[in-house]
Amino acid sequence: MIIGVPKETASGEGRVGMTDVGVRRLVYYGKKVYVQRNAGLISGITDEMYEKAGAVLLNNLEDLYVHSDLVVKVKPPGQEELEYLAPNHIIFSYILPERHELLTKMFMEKKVTALGYEAVEDQQGKKTLLMPMSEIAGKMAVFMGAKLMQSVNGGVGALLASMPGIPPVEVLILGAGNAAVGAAEVAAGIGCRVTMLNRGIGRLREVRNIYGDRIVYLLLTEESLMSAVLRADLIINTIDLMGDKKNHLITNDMIRKMKKGSVIIDVACDQGGTIETSKPTTHDHAAYVIEDVIHCAIPNLPGIVPKTATASLTAVTLPYVERIAQKGLKNVLMRDLGFRKGLIFYKGLLINKKAAENYGLIYTPLEKAID
Repeated sequence: MIIGVPKETASGEGRVGMTDVGVRRLVYYGKKVYVQRNAGLISGITDEMYEKAGAVLLNNLEDLYVHSDLVVKVKPPGQEELEYLAPNHIIFSYILPERHELLTKMFMEKKVTALGYEAVEDQQGKKTLLMPMSEIAGKMAVFMGAKLMQSVNGGVGALLASMPGIPPVEVLILGAGNAAVGAAEVAAGIGCRVTMLNRGIGRLREVRNIYGDRIVYLLLTEESLMSAVLRADLIINTIDLMGDKKNHLITNDMIRKMKKGSVIIDVACDQGGTIETSKPTTHDHAAYVIEDVIHCAIPNLPGIVPKTATASLTAVTLPYVERIAQKGLKNVLMRDLGFRKGLIFYKGLLINKKAAENYGLIYTPLEKAID
């Protein structure tokens, strides 16, 4: 099996799917690894470092896909990459098919196999490949919110950090997962008044055991949400409705009633889902304004801190890459139930039920697909 590591194509994306350390380990086990030139440069990994580790450098994306079986990357394949997909490919990256209709249809058409970092679980049922990027995204959301609140960026000109004699900034966090906890840690740490809303009381108790009374923990109800939204200077959303465009948590009418100049950072980037007025933005054009409220929904917030993000991500993905390369995908799938949950496509068969429902496509149960 030949492993390929492409240069990411998304706007503002500096991460890479494998470090030179990972390449060295795979080469040690007798595997051939191709890396696209400059793939790791923004993450602090030069072509020379990859070559020294034993990688073969390729000049362009097409060559990388043509020569590779297992493609290890970060973001879901972009439009250019979709053109180079072939039935022999195994894609190991974030996939998120519920949000990417074209990708889903192309993977099915080209009979590709793909595993999504976001769905892989460990033996305790934790999504360990999703965890580090979620935590970084949550922390980055606070920094992005602080930037957008500055007057030069159209904000109200408030400092997110606390100052003696001045009321603290009100930060509302929707959800209580890894991204939400990352955001809460930073926001509470700099003195914001943080409210966390979540549907499950059990998870709120878990977070409270870590952060104590530095955060206000409330069940997510219509009443608690409306009250918190009206008070908020900064809202950080981490709840993903997975393509549901009807059951908004924050509606356009609620946006209209928010403080002028307040900021929404949609970490989930659930376009028109959790937040009715949310739509994807980029690092080049980070924000837009609706009803005097600044909106930001960058889908790759960790991409601008690639040195940290790449190291955090590859530390948890590399063991899986090694197992696939050494034992073969089907063997690993049969032996590891948590890893099997990450299988999104198998030879073009769609195994993600939510994506199938969203786009009216044929869903194939996992057991039937790999039988």
